Amino acid sequence: MTRFVFLALLVAGGVMGSAQAMASENKPDPVLTAQTKDAFLKQATGIRAQMATGGRYQFIKEDEKRTVEQRLSSIDGILTKHLADGHLGAEEKLQIVNAQEEVNAILTQRDSKRLVCEHKAPTGSHRVQSTCRTYGEIEEEHRNTQDFMRQSQAVKSIERGG
Repeated sequence: MTRFVFLALLVAGGVMGSAQAMASENKPDPVLTAQTKDAFLKQATGIRAQMATGGRYQFIKEDEKRTVEQRLSSIDGILTKHLADGHLGAEEKLQIVNAQEEVNAILTQRDSKRLVCEHKAPTGSHRVQSTCRTYGEIEEEHRNTQDFMRQSQAVKSIERGG
């Protein structure tokens, strides 16, 4: 009995250790890390381009897009203000870091390449299966379903004569 408990703990510890290692390996790199005005402008331009249709962050919600734009403008203003002397105070550095963290959190959440896995048992089964898709695939499927439902409603409306 003690061998079984020891073996179970050993296996559980190995699984948890490998899960933690995988989680740290899969942690996304921050999108916005610029410390200089030039580096910031290059990254901000790239972010804005990727938020457009077809870009990596194309599924960003409108309110989040406004927040990202506001934070980018805020960082730009701080860096422009101190461009001549090149010295940022502790308060400005904190504002930049906080703005970057907020931008990175939003973009990481809406990254169309982010992998999302579900672990569930199919109908009629007790065996859990894992299904992994990208956030972009999930959003695309959701939008296609919405479009289909709207078209179906329009057809039904026409068929009823309305």
